[in-house]
Amino acid sequence: MSTSRVKPTRPAKGEAPFEFGEIFFSRTDERGVIQSGNEIFQRVSEHPWDKLIGAPHKVIRHPDMPKGFFHLFWERLKAGKVVSGYVKNMAADGLHYWVYAMASPMPGGGYISVRVKPSSEVFKTISKEYESLCKLEAEGLTPEESAARLVARLREIGYSDYEQFMASSLSREHAARDQKLGRQANARGQRFSEVSKAVQEAISHTNALCETFNAIEAVPHNMRILASRLEASGGPIAAISSNYGSMSKEISDWVDQFILGEKSAFANLRNAVSRSRVRSAMARVMEEARAQFETEEASETSQIDRAKEQEVLLEVSTSFRAHADSDLETVEREAQVFGRAVGEMKRLIAGLSTTRMMCKIESARLPEHNESLMAIIDQLDSFQTELEGRLDKIGEITATVLSAARALDQGRDGGKPPGVGPVRKVA
Repeated sequence: MSTSRVKPTRPAKGEAPFEFGEIFFSRTDERGVIQSGNEIFQRVSEHPWDKLIGAPHKVIRHPDMPKGFFHLFWERLKAGKVVSGYVKNMAADGLHYWVYAMASPMPGGGYISVRVKPSSEVFKTISKEYESLCKLEAEGLTPEESAARLVARLREIGYSDYEQFMASSLSREHAARDQKLGRQANARGQRFSEVSKAVQEAISHTNALCETFNAIEAVPHNMRILASRLEASGGPIAAISSNYGSMSKEISDWVDQFILGEKSAFANLRNAVSRSRVRSAMARVMEEARAQFETEEASETSQIDRAKEQEVLLEVSTSFRAHADSDLETVEREAQVFGRAVGEMKRLIAGLSTTRMMCKIESARLPEHNESLMAIIDQLDSFQTELEGRLDKIGEITATVLSAARALDQGRDGGKPPGVGPVRKVA
């Protein structure tokens, strides 16, 4: 059943009318040429249907948008990845409108994008970053350089990469939109936020762990120098320092394998959380877009095959749900891998503790008390306590992430937006 809607009066200048409850979508071919869309898209953009269909999507691009954003946007899409972000558009009558856009490659080619009205604090932050980028582009910054600068700025703000920025901004926009519309907070979204917060806390502890370990690396060398002064060549302290150095190297290799780098176990865990969070959120908004599309009243000039577009939205949202669930399984698996790795690290640290105690015993046997050697031993004591504390905390957080991921996996149907019933085929 379709419902009519009174077309809002458009102001002479400023922002085009666009409500928080409205979602619009468009579909393009692989070149970005518009193939379809909904009535909200046409109304807000103010372009007649015969001017929209067949036009490049950049027909609504606003000059206030940095080229670097679109470079990043299209690079991701062409690589087969989903992408989301804040976009300022320009309507045919010169009015502007901001959207939070979510886009994805389509099975068989082309792309689909759904947009909502943004209102979170992230929106305010990013709009200021866009202003800075536009100024730099006017001074000669290339789109590729501008995209790299945007990602670098996001890291400085606190996001590990663009994937994590998408996950966080999507979640915050959903939460802000629910609040604007007087809805209860989405339970699935809240659980994802808790998982993401736990992962961020783990990142903080793992970074501190790496810093502590980096400080330890010079200790075996310093011990060997002191040993050469205090005892004959090949004495106990020299042997212990050599052993300590070997064990430190083993721990360093562990850090490289499980914490550092984009292929590490921890990176796999972090990325799986972000992917599942993004896909779950995008499935939710596409499901709502489909439900809203069912109630739209088509204009007399509409060229859209409505049944086909509902099928498309159903197909894409269902695919996102499936991929989000698959990513949750990856989160569970990687959390288990990382949890076991933390246990192994604890055993390695325990080995360092034994070596440290041997060093204490041997230093007490030296004929002369040496303050430098005792200072190194005290330093090892401090490092040991720090490492053990960090590992315990990381282990606890990893267990929390695993438990939360399992809870999300068991509550898969909790992410549908209000008013959306069971997914069904369009007749």
